[in-house]
Amino acid sequence: MGYIEEEQKNAEYERARKRAMYLLSSRDYSVKALREKLLKNYTPETSERVIDDMTRYGFLDDENYGKKLAASLIKGKKYGLYRAKTEMKRKGVPQSIIDDALGEYEADDYLEQLKTLIRKKYLDKIYDTDGRRKTVNALVRRGFGFTEIKKAVLEVLKEEAEDEDEEEDEEEDEYDTRN
Repeated sequence: MGYIEEEQKNAEYERARKRAMYLLSSRDYSVKALREKLLKNYTPETSERVIDDMTRYGFLDDENYGKKLAASLIKGKKYGLYRAKTEMKRKGVPQSIIDDALGEYEADDYLEQLKTLIRKKYLDKIYDTDGRRKTVNALVRRGFGFTEIKKAVLEVLKEEAEDEDEEEDEEEDEYDTRN
C-alpha cells in the first residue's frame, strides 16, 4: 500500500471518528446502531476500527446503554415488559443484555406501575365494558400482558370500592356526631 492510500485511510478514519463522537455527544447508541450509522458513509473496515476505539475508550457500552434504555422505557415511558423488549431489540441491544437489564424489574414493579397508570389515565373508563375493553387494548399496546392487566384492573376496582366504603363510613360517622 502506498503513501497516498495510507493517508486516505487515515483521513477517512478521522472523519468517521469525528462523526461517531458527534453522534455520541447527543445521545447514547448501541454498537449495532452506531455501526449502521457509520456504514452509510464509511467502509466496513473504517467503521469497525472507529467502533473498537469508541468501545475501548468507554464512549460505547452496550451494557450501560441497555440499562439506561430499560429504565427509560419502564419507568419513564411506562412500557410493559413486552414493549420494552421490542424497543430494545429495535435499537440494536443484544438479547443477553436485554434479558439482564429487564431482569432487574420484578413482576410487582410492573403491577404497581400498571395500577398507577390505570388510576391516572383509565380510571373513569374501567367501570363499563366498552371502556374496559378499550383500556385493555391500550395497555396491551404499551406492552403489558393480559394476565397482568386483568389482575391490575381487578385490584384497582377493589381498592376504589374500599376507598368509597371508607368515605361513606366517614360521612356516616360525621352525620352521627352532628345529631
